[in-house]
Amino acid sequence: LSSGINAEYGEFTQLSSLFTVALQCCREMVGNLVKKYAGVALVFICALLALKELAVFVSPPCFSSLNFALTAISSDKPTRQDRIEIPSDVLIKINKKRVHQIAAVTNKIENRDSFAYHRIKLWFGGRCVDADDDNKDLIVNHCNPDWDQSFGLTAEGKLVYESTDTCAIIKKGTPLALTLGDCDEGLIFNLFNDSYIRTEIQGRTHCISPTVQSDIKKSNKYACLYVPVALTDCDEDASRLELIEENFFKEERSSFKDAVAPSSGSCTFKACGLNRPAPPVQMLKALYSTRCKKPFDCVTVITKTARRPYLVLRLAQSIREKKGYDLRIIAYDDAPNDYPPEVWDDIRQYPFLQYIIGQDEDMGISLGRNLALKMVKTKYFLLVDDDHVFNDKSNIDKMIEILDTSDATIIGGKFEGFMKFAGALKFGEYHGRQEFAVFSGHCERELPQFPQCEQCDSTSNIFLAKTQPIIEIGGWSEELKIAEHADFFVKVKAAGLKVVYCDDIEVINQQESPEERSKSYQKLRYDMGRKNRMFRLMNSRFNVNGLFWCSDYKVLDDNELQCLETKHKIGYC
Repeated sequence: LSSGINAEYGEFTQLSSLFTVALQCCREMVGNLVKKYAGVALVFICALLALKELAVFVSPPCFSSLNFALTAISSDKPTRQDRIEIPSDVLIKINKKRVHQIAAVTNKIENRDSFAYHRIKLWFGGRCVDADDDNKDLIVNHCNPDWDQSFGLTAEGKLVYESTDTCAIIKKGTPLALTLGDCDEGLIFNLFNDSYIRTEIQGRTHCISPTVQSDIKKSNKYACLYVPVALTDCDEDASRLELIEENFFKEERSSFKDAVAPSSGSCTFKACGLNRPAPPVQMLKALYSTRCKKPFDCVTVITKTARRPYLVLRLAQSIREKKGYDLRIIAYDDAPNDYPPEVWDDIRQYPFLQYIIGQDEDMGISLGRNLALKMVKTKYFLLVDDDHVFNDKSNIDKMIEILDTSDATIIGGKFEGFMKFAGALKFGEYHGRQEFAVFSGHCERELPQFPQCEQCDSTSNIFLAKTQPIIEIGGWSEELKIAEHADFFVKVKAAGLKVVYCDDIEVINQQESPEERSKSYQKLRYDMGRKNRMFRLMNSRFNVNGLFWCSDYKVLDDNELQCLETKHKIGYC
């Protein structure tokens, strides 16, 4: 019992918690079944439940048989008591994010599973399955942490809308459309590979999917708001769902949940509450500032690479050549660990480089950075991309000086030969809908104590930051494997953390040419379908319907920004 099982990303779970779960199940069953069963039968059921929990780790066929037996002797109508709630302190956390993801669709129906109090999020578009305003028809809606949108799937297979305790049924007069009704009439579903909710009607398998308003028989991964959710042929992308535990969802969206919509002005929807700028940077009194004597003592470099160790080695060499010393570097790479010995020989030439290969072939930028961040032991970390190279203007000392003597959290620079990337982040009514805008080049105020430095909402991906505040806001949002930049700085802004951009600090962004890139990296980084999905997920995190970049703008009297030329506009229905 004292030994642990090693879960993904090094988390450990004590087997003893399984017995705690089983005892909780027994207590619930005593209350629910005492009038219906007695003596030996009750003991037998509790024993089955205990074995059922263990069977998750022991034998899937055993689990299936026990689940069938328990379903056969349970009440026909699911109630909240049937969907036993396990205390959060004994949940078995196998997946770090508690977000279930899967492989491709097959025709084989697997064992049904159950869940309670989970959001059903569309994998491709990031929006949620919800009930309409009358709590009747199932539709596509924003995933709103202020609303109760959770569902449960009972052991019997009924899909329950938790807030009304009603179940998904076929809508009368509209075949295959889903509505909510009495659970006695509820359809029987199964959860396939944790991401497809399926049922069989007249021998044919259907999946819960977003549709189009004009034809509910067609699934549509580019789902518009408020379109019907119905039963369609199972589509690998359009029917794919993510089940997110309710408490985790609210915690992960806390910056948006805590936003307060302004009561007046041109922007009054909820995300507009994130437009409030951070207070001005303040200098610390000498008594409260701890000075860093050597960069090696207080700075760790972190970077996420994608099967490009030679670029990480080039970065490490550029630091050694331009600064005259090594820095601690933590580089996280994607699986598999199949590099030849000569690569590891080269890595060993840099004794302070920790080169770590994860378990996932596509962990994404955000997760890789977060894993590296958790390993940082110094008070500051320097974020760089793997294709950055230091030059004579890579002034780490100035960045340390600002963090040591002020209450700023992030100090950023620029890329040699590129336009100013730092800018303002604004939510507002643009192009006739609620959108998110990045105003490149606009910063709130200059810092007189530090020439060529300004306070901004965001900066480029070359910055020095205080480690602990970034850990406290959760780092980067891990569902965003790419296109994570703007979302990260919205979280920073929402937390009231202060960002400084210095025009005299730079690195070289020495990218590979298209001919030099591997096919795998090309797909991970530049595939347009992947980018499209990530931008949709970013939009859905703040319940807006578009985003754009603006480099030509006008500052109005009330400090509002009016875009004169929109670039890279992305809009959604």
